[in-house]
Amino acid sequence: MGTHAIIEDKVQFNNLGLAVIDEQHRFGVAQRAKLWSKNENPPHILVMTATPIPRTLAMTLYGDLDVSVIDELPPGRKPIQTIHKFDTQTTSLYDGIRKQINLGRQVYIVFPLIKESEKIDLKTLKAATKH
Repeated sequence: MGTHAIIEDKVQFNNLGLAVIDEQHRFGVAQRAKLWSKNENPPHILVMTATPIPRTLAMTLYGDLDVSVIDELPPGRKPIQTIHKFDTQTTSLYDGIRKQINLGRQVYIVFPLIKESEKIDLKTLKAATKH
């Protein structure tokens, strides 16, 4: 498991057999070529995206991709509950997070930005983790 860090020059693989690329549209041709060059034989690749952009479709038609569509949830999957909280509700937010974790559940906190943007004025992950 890795991020774009796995394509850095200093990262080498002994025998990479499979690479899973999520959000394929953010992983371009140059990044794929760099990944291939890190191994004696190119690894098998599973690319995933929920965004069938034109490049992905073109690669499927003219390149080396096949398409599998998953159009249903796995059996027994429970619905996901999404809750939105405002800055004034942080105490109840953290209480709710602790409760869910104590019950053995998972909690995901989503921020639209990691660091400040000149174009969008939204709370960032970096600002939220300073406290």
